[in-house]
Amino acid sequence: MRPKITNYIDVGPEPERDRGISRALTPLSLPRVEMVQRRGPVLHPSPMPDHEGVLSLNLTRNCGHRCPFCSVRAQPSYPGDEVISLYRNTAADLAAELAQRRHPPTAVLISPSSDPFPPLARVQAETAKVVDVIASHGIDTWLMTRGFIRPSALRVLARHANRVRVTVELTTLDRTLQRLLEPLAAPPQLRIRQIAQLRSLGVNVQVGLEPLIPDLTDTRQNLSSLLEALAATGVKHVTTGYMFLRKTIGEHLGEALEPLGLESAVTDAYADGPLLASGGIAPARYLPKKYRQRGYAGLMAMAAGLGIAVRVSATTNPDFITTRRTEKDGCRGPLQLPLFAEAGSRTSLI
Repeated sequence: MRPKITNYIDVGPEPERDRGISRALTPLSLPRVEMVQRRGPVLHPSPMPDHEGVLSLNLTRNCGHRCPFCSVRAQPSYPGDEVISLYRNTAADLAAELAQRRHPPTAVLISPSSDPFPPLARVQAETAKVVDVIASHGIDTWLMTRGFIRPSALRVLARHANRVRVTVELTTLDRTLQRLLEPLAAPPQLRIRQIAQLRSLGVNVQVGLEPLIPDLTDTRQNLSSLLEALAATGVKHVTTGYMFLRKTIGEHLGEALEPLGLESAVTDAYADGPLLASGGIAPARYLPKKYRQRGYAGLMAMAAGLGIAVRVSATTNPDFITTRRTEKDGCRGPLQLPLFAEAGSRTSLI
């Protein structure tokens, strides 16, 4: 029998006002891990057309955090929440593939369509092996996560700190809201502590406040507490972007927000928004541009007061005109990438 959990750890008593909602939250089972054979090469083009030389690899076919805003869970081919398909021998196959390449990538993104650090030891163990292989070839590794990085995997990241970049994603510090939006992701306070720990180990850490959800996670109350916690760890830069919407994402979000009585309020905000495509992301419904502009401006103003600079993700704002800042040494600015980008997927799921 798979263990029943509500999340990784208990972070203390919940406020009285939240207990009714918490009782409505059904404890979740961890998905079972199913080993599958990969078809085709390990490395494939990344969902970042403006980052030349960066390739991607996926460790699994699906993700284990069950976030209702996740685009992967909205795909017709999604196998369901009860199983996560882990590719066999990824690290070994990657080593063989890199040995045969005449021109190795400058960096490898793990994993654009899933989280490399779900609450599953087998997946995290394979992530660690892959990071070892990539670093042994003198190549950088980029990872994005909402998860708790297990100590064994953390030691591997620390060992290759000069070759690793980790983006930690956050939506809220409110534990009850976080359990609705990111059911099996790490508690937000744990992620804050993990950011500080990674920084102390010399790992290049970036922070993404994504996705912003209208009138839910983009409020002053929600963002001010997040920004204050990040400022206390020494974070000076964050990236951000609003959630995009498809029919199935809306359905998942409605189910998640029903305990708050907000099952339709969020999706209604997208009714007059544009239908846009961006890079590797299939067409989706976005908030009206004016709403996003106001939201970003408010976030930037709050962050500036704490010494934090905010960069808006160009990938999740395809109707914005952006200019990329070039640093003195010719390197590009920080990575701008939404979690779980859909590399190669251009099918409309509206």
